[in-house]
Amino acid sequence: MLDAVTGSARIGGHKIRLLLVDDHRILRQGMRRLLDLDTGLEVVGEAESGYEALAQVRLCRPDIVLMDIRIPGLDGIETTRRLKQEYPKIGVIILTSYTGEYLPQAIEAGASGYLLKNVSYEELSRCIRAVKAGEVVVDRSLGPELFRQFAALSGGTKARLSQRELSVLRLLAAGRNTREIAAELFISETTLKRDLRSIYAKLNAHNRAEAIARGYEHKLL
Repeated sequence: MLDAVTGSARIGGHKIRLLLVDDHRILRQGMRRLLDLDTGLEVVGEAESGYEALAQVRLCRPDIVLMDIRIPGLDGIETTRRLKQEYPKIGVIILTSYTGEYLPQAIEAGASGYLLKNVSYEELSRCIRAVKAGEVVVDRSLGPELFRQFAALSGGTKARLSQRELSVLRLLAAGRNTREIAAELFISETTLKRDLRSIYAKLNAHNRAEAIARGYEHKLL
């Protein structure tokens, strides 16, 4: 894990720019000190409310926002929704003490990650990089039942996936990343990306989290 927090892991040779959103200053300060140890990450701003977070996004243009849910003004879910409407390429990781009841709303709002505040520094660093690379991350302690909750929010007809697409979807639901899935199925990452695009189209999904949710909805998982 320690190798994951060195400068050599920068995305494209550039530091990943972070905005911290939490109404507890001591938590922001502690998180900032830890993240500053990682030479591949840079905290470029902080905010303690939803409206302040949106203002800081416009000012700092972060790559990733670490977003608490319970914040003054707009809550973290609504702030995420508005942020993603204006800046769809900015990744949002919900960082909360709520163990999953807000996961469906977070995914619908456009968040790419949902982590609990007891996450380790090493895991947080890894997840930040995963989201920057286009992955969706969910705390390892949260089970697939939470995706079923999200799936229950929407309806649809059963999708038809090929056998390999089903295998890809099931590995996604098991928490595997792109490299792990490609290795397990003995296919190239280019082929896997093509399969993912097909899965998204068939399931009417925009990202991995939605694809998994649709998988449960259509009883494919």
